[in-house]
Amino acid sequence: MENQRTYKHWTFNELKVLIELKKKGLKYREIAIKLERSPLSVEKRYRKLINN
Repeated sequence: MENQRTYKHWTFNELKVLIELKKKGLKYREIAIKLERSPLSVEKRYRKLINN
């Protein structure tokens, strides 16, 4: 039996929205709702973006 990944790849547009909303001061939870992702997923992706 194979384990199926439930990971949804990030699109360029989603990354752009994430950065814009974070700059406006929204919290990860608020951004997660708009992007239909978990707050942890949003936070991890944002931290990865700003550290690169």
